[in-house]
Amino acid sequence: MNQSAETEALKKDLEQLRRDFKALADAVKHSTQERAQEHLNSARETFEGARQSASRQAEHLGEEIKARPFTSVLTAFGVGLLLGKLLGR
Repeated sequence: MNQSAETEALKKDLEQLRRDFKALADAVKHSTQERAQEHLNSARETFEGARQSASRQAEHLGEEIKARPFTSVLTAFGVGLLLGKLLGR
């Protein structure tokens, strides 16, 4: 085999290697995007669940305050005093 034929074979091999690397990079990019989207969807679902839970808890707390306003005010006052003492040190 002469040098020109070897050079052409090497060029073809390098071109095939470039195509293979591009295909591999595209596959990795696609896979990474899919995983990122899955994690984003999972985070959104978790956030929505937490938001709904917090909303229910706030609603429940509001009902308790309406049912026992005097006890609620005294409890808030006591918690405020306790926090004041702890943070005042």
